[in-house]
Amino acid sequence: MKSIFLSLMLLLNAPAAFAWSVESAVGTGPRGEFQDTVTLYCRPDETLCQEVCKSQNSCWKEQELCFNCLGTTNPILRTVFTEIDRLYRNNQRVLPAAEVARVFTKDHIFVAAKSIYNFYSAIDNQEVMARFQGLCPTGTGQPLIVLEKNKFQEPSRIKFIVCEGTGQYNQGMYVLEYNPQVETGTNNEIKVNSKP
Repeated sequence: MKSIFLSLMLLLNAPAAFAWSVESAVGTGPRGEFQDTVTLYCRPDETLCQEVCKSQNSCWKEQELCFNCLGTTNPILRTVFTEIDRLYRNNQRVLPAAEVARVFTKDHIFVAAKSIYNFYSAIDNQEVMARFQGLCPTGTGQPLIVLEKNKFQEPSRIKFIVCEGTGQYNQGMYVLEYNPQVETGTNNEIKVNSKP
C-alpha cells in the first residue's frame, strides 16, 4: 500500500511532459521592413499545433509590431530589458497545452533577449540574456518573455517565460509574477520598486 501511495505521489508531482517548442526570429521583409516571427513546433504525437493552426508539425505567425514601442518610453519594455530579474520571478507554474495555444494565438508578443524592441542596451548584451536565463529553472539558451498586448498592440503586462527542457520539443511556458527585490542604495537607503 505504501509503495502504491508513494508511486502515486511521485506521478502527481512529476513535471508535465512537454511536446512543443517556440522560436523567435527577426528579419527583413521584401521592402526592407522588419519582420518579427514566431514559430511553434510540435512533436508528431502532440496535438497543440493542430489546435493552433490545423497543422501537425508547426505554426508560424508574424508578430504585429508596436510602433509606439520603438523607443525608450514604454515602461513594460524598459522593465523587460533592464530589471526583469529583479522585479519578477518564475513561480514554477507551467501552463497546460490548451493555455499555450491561447497565448500563441491571442494578444501576446514573444520577446527574445535579442529583440528589435531593446533600445536599452546593445543587441548582443550578455547581461540581458543572463537576466532572461536567470528566470528559467533549466539552462535555457534562448528564453522568450511573453507579454500581453492591448488593442493598440502595445505590451501591457509581463505574463510568462518560455524555457527549454531537455529535448528538441521540450519547452515549458512558466508564469512570471511580480516580486520586487529590495536593494540598498549608496547611502544605505532602502529602495523598493513599485509595479511598472
